[in-house]
Amino acid sequence: MEAQPAGRKCRDVKEECMSSKKQRRKKGRKSHAKRDNTIAMIAIALVVCLLCAALLYEGFRLKGQIHEADLRREALEQEIADETARTQSIESLREYMQSDEYVKQAAKDRLGLVESGEVVFKAQE
Repeated sequence: MEAQPAGRKCRDVKEECMSSKKQRRKKGRKSHAKRDNTIAMIAIALVVCLLCAALLYEGFRLKGQIHEADLRREALEQEIADETARTQSIESLREYMQSDEYVKQAAKDRLGLVESGEVVFKAQE
């Protein structure tokens, strides 16, 4: 009967030996999985960082374009204001040129005409 317990012990030792090998394999698999997960997480973090950098670059580029467009808009608004003032000046000049007062002044200046009752003084040369 003693042979049986010794056989059992040997079997128990073999089972323990096998179970420890299985545990080592599982542990090895776990470390591989853990390493793979770490690499995947680093790769994902790198991709996220690259996307953030691309978004920041595009944001700054668009901000510059918006600033340039605002400057251009302000310049065009100033040009519109200047042209509106010029248009008003031309319109008032046109109205003056259609008045009798302008006709009288032009006749005096260009033709030397005088109204009745006016005295003309000429300088001697």
